[in-house]
Amino acid sequence: MGSHRHVIERLFDEVWNGRQFDKIDELYAPDFVADYRPFAPLREGSEAVQGMVERAWETFPDYHEEMLAIVVEGDQAAVHLRITGTQHGAWGPLPATGRRVEFEEMILFTFASDGRVARQRGIADNLTALNQLGNASGA
Repeated sequence: MGSHRHVIERLFDEVWNGRQFDKIDELYAPDFVADYRPFAPLREGSEAVQGMVERAWETFPDYHEEMLAIVVEGDQAAVHLRITGTQHGAWGPLPATGRRVEFEEMILFTFASDGRVARQRGIADNLTALNQLGNASGA
């Protein structure tokens, strides 16, 4: 499978930026959990990854994630990334604005014993994104 760093690089390059959905099962454990509460509901199962990626690309057709930093320790990796895109679809209750966003996110990944990603806990700077979209109230 490769190093944890390599897995993270691949999931951003191939899945999130490249939309290569055939790579999901190779990089994410079947019992994967994505936790972005309170902004989004808990998502479970590797099939949830495809749904998250599809929603990101439907909302922001030029969606891109750039890894700014990564720290790997044992079975975990902390990643700092920049997300960019132009909103052409609804984002939660916010209708399409045609505006570009650039905001940052921190994710703590936990790996399964087979080297695939088992869990990710993310915290995104959604307030910056909402400000850029002209709706800091989030409604």
